[in-house]
Amino acid sequence: MKKIFSLAICVMALLFAGCEQNDPTIGNYKAKAFSVSADKQVVFSPGNLQYHPAKNIWRFAERQSDRIGEANRNCSSTYNGWLDLFGWSTSANNYGVTTSIDNADYSGSFVDWGTNKIGNDAPNTWRTLTANEWNYMVFNRSNADNLKGIAHVSGTNGLILLPDDWECPSGIIFKSGFHSDNSTEAYGQYQTFTTDQWSKLEAAGAVFLPAAGVRYGSDVYDEQNVSNYWSATNYRSNNAYFFFFYSDAAFLNHCSRSYSLSVRLVKDL
Repeated sequence: MKKIFSLAICVMALLFAGCEQNDPTIGNYKAKAFSVSADKQVVFSPGNLQYHPAKNIWRFAERQSDRIGEANRNCSSTYNGWLDLFGWSTSANNYGVTTSIDNADYSGSFVDWGTNKIGNDAPNTWRTLTANEWNYMVFNRSNADNLKGIAHVSGTNGLILLPDDWECPSGIIFKSGFHSDNSTEAYGQYQTFTTDQWSKLEAAGAVFLPAAGVRYGSDVYDEQNVSNYWSATNYRSNNAYFFFFYSDAAFLNHCSRSYSLSVRLVKDL
């Protein structure tokens, strides 16, 4: 009887631990499940990936709306600050931390950013979505059209993604979809959330992808207008797939690996 009772306690403890892992609270961000295929779900990291070259450390942005912006021009191996736009990651280019625009410097197989220690998380805790997973989650999961919408959040333009079991917080109105115009102003015209309103959305599991622009070499373009998020999937030898959006549309496409884009990692459930 004691053995059966002890076994039952162990099973209950494992189930409870699994629930905590699948629905963690990180700061104010409540990590909820997003389907990335018919039989797989993930949770998103609490912010975009950032790297400090001089200290050689990785972390997630403190807030989902955070973006480094023009400071990404300083990309170098000795830069004493944070970066958040990276070329496609291979073993030859320090996870895309380079200003090179030579395709030869991005050759080879993908090396996931999640293989690094990120903040206090052990290596391989997080990973990059594949192109098929981005496509399924944004466009093909159940109720997908109603689970995304552009917005202006705490001073930043971007796209809000909602979890599978979304329930909008009381007192908040979320409008799915996109503006009819392609412009920086269109995000805020479509819908704007204050910091307090966003806190309620975030606590309900909403994910925000900031429109952080793109870096090419040492130049940064289109911040607050467009955002591009790498996938783990190559396209032929010199290109890779990425998910991107404007104020009026979202797509999956591919571009040269030498472009430096945003990275948002996930964890499997």
